[in-house]
Amino acid sequence: MRQRAKVTVVVPVYNCRPSLERAFTSLFEQSMDPAEIEIIAVDDGSTDGSGEALDQYAAGRPGFTVVHQQNSGGPGAPRNRGIELATGEYVFFLDADDYLAPEALERMCALADENGTDVVVGQSVGVNRRPPVFPQDMPRTTVAESPVVYNTLSPLKLFRRSFLERHELRFLEGISSHEDQMFTARAYFEADGISILASYDCYYWVDREDGTSAMQSGGAPAEQYFPVIADVMSFLAGRVEPGPLRDRLMRRHFRYEIFGRFGPRYPRLAEEEKTLTRIWARKLIEAWYTPGVDALFGPRGRVIAYCLRHDRDDVLEELARTRGRDVQPPTVVDEGRAYMVLPGWRDPAAGIPDACYEITDRIGVQAEVTALSWDRTRLCVEGRAAIAGVGTEEQERILVLRGPDGREHRARAHLLPEGGDGAFTAEVGLGTDATFAPGVWRVHVEVRVDGLVKTRRLSVPESVRLPEPRLCAAGRVVTPRVNAKNPKRRHLELRIAAGRLGELLTVDEAAWTGGGRLQVRARVPSLLPAGHPVPAAAELAPRTDGETRRGTAECRVLPDRLALSAEFDLDGCPSGRWDPSLEITVDGVSLRGRVPFPGGRPPGPMRRGLRERVPYRTGRGALSVRVTGTRAVRRVQGLLRRLRLLRRR
Repeated sequence: MRQRAKVTVVVPVYNCRPSLERAFTSLFEQSMDPAEIEIIAVDDGSTDGSGEALDQYAAGRPGFTVVHQQNSGGPGAPRNRGIELATGEYVFFLDADDYLAPEALERMCALADENGTDVVVGQSVGVNRRPPVFPQDMPRTTVAESPVVYNTLSPLKLFRRSFLERHELRFLEGISSHEDQMFTARAYFEADGISILASYDCYYWVDREDGTSAMQSGGAPAEQYFPVIADVMSFLAGRVEPGPLRDRLMRRHFRYEIFGRFGPRYPRLAEEEKTLTRIWARKLIEAWYTPGVDALFGPRGRVIAYCLRHDRDDVLEELARTRGRDVQPPTVVDEGRAYMVLPGWRDPAAGIPDACYEITDRIGVQAEVTALSWDRTRLCVEGRAAIAGVGTEEQERILVLRGPDGREHRARAHLLPEGGDGAFTAEVGLGTDATFAPGVWRVHVEVRVDGLVKTRRLSVPESVRLPEPRLCAAGRVVTPRVNAKNPKRRHLELRIAAGRLGELLTVDEAAWTGGGRLQVRARVPSLLPAGHPVPAAAELAPRTDGETRRGTAECRVLPDRLALSAEFDLDGCPSGRWDPSLEITVDGVSLRGRVPFPGGRPPGPMRRGLRERVPYRTGRGALSVRVTGTRAVRRVQGLLRRLRLLRRR
């Protein structure tokens, strides 16, 4: 006897023979035990051989049931038949055009088991279409807590079967599209919790290449379609009090179900269908299109609503013709306000207010860095920044650095000759300006055009190399980096902090002089102007008790670096370990650090008199010198130790 299934997958089928193999193969290859999956395929009067193909797939598979029935006019009746026959703990609806990822059912069932939820929404991936996308997993939520879930009212989800039976949830029958909206809307509001699985792509939505699906063909006719949508909107209004949440949920219906009917297909409709579409859309706007809903729409939605309310059918027709064109409508900026130029814009005959076209609060700046480099005392920033839809040459750009204390540094950007895409260059003088307070400075670009001002953080693509840290005024170090708190956004910022000489020093050469001194040549990347006074000092410190010995040091300030040279005299140093260090003073601020071990060829041991000096690398990468007696001295010392031991005996 076959065990009870964990999940029943219901697949309505009508004239989709080419996609059946892909859909059912995705079920046969699920990671769950096949015995836990029940498949119910309902052939709704197909005429292309789909029914016969289903019988072939089901042959030899005890958990695969095929139902053949007369065509019902839509997927509602086949789905209802599947619910009646289902025996699984859960029911999942799969359209025959689509397919599942291998672990989809296992993961969704586990999520429902773990959280006790009645509905599980899996992440969807569009194939020739754009499904809703969820940003993160939500183990247990509601429509009120996560309104984003209401963006998808398809039933292509996992439902607890006892929940469907308890609330008598069934689909509308006899309508070719949107029969599922009331089913899913009711399920959302009746459910004891909804789970969202966003971290795994579960469901692949596929548009037919021949465009013959019900949705691709434009959906049900207005006389069938709009009463269904009206019922769902009335249901929503009955479950959610007036206010921001209801407005946000209603926006979904206006965007997709109402304004969506006024797309490229609208001008090709019969006049009677157009009239019914406008009448019904106007009724729903009068009932549910509040100022709060209007505020959530851009110009196209607002203009459609205005035209419907004020019988501007001519503008509505022209607006529908422009929908879906690849060309972005132009943007006009007038006295600090931005507008999208759509049909009816400032047409006296149309009389549509400018407010319907305004995008001032919606328009943004596209801004990114294309190159970062140091140039003597300045940070050079090359990038692109522009307000979309407005001529780039008309726009003024200013680089704005905002510090931790709210202070701003501004630098005018210059448009590059090839700046058709808003390419610019700007320079920030950091080498001599001591007013850059320590902390993180965020880099923005401000774009101005005809009184309109927009500001955006500069982002840094991964292909752009960040330059090395450099010493700047007041002995501080400036480090270009991406946003440490949110690296994914890769916003540019500058970290200015007290300098640590040891982290900046690079030793180019370390060698013994003819006089037995250890000579070190090093450099520090710098933004200080050439000739800036930077005193330097050197010293040699013993690891154990003893007197620190001073060396000699000189610092030359070159256009892009400090060139340091120092000598350490080890004559007279007793045996032990000696650590050389350097110190520089910038604008009265002293920076001190150990000398790093040279990156090139290190100096070898030096024998002078009865002493041997052996340079070596410490565990932290610093240069140190071990002073000992020569081999002969060490032998003599060993003999003396043995003699002392013999005398004690």
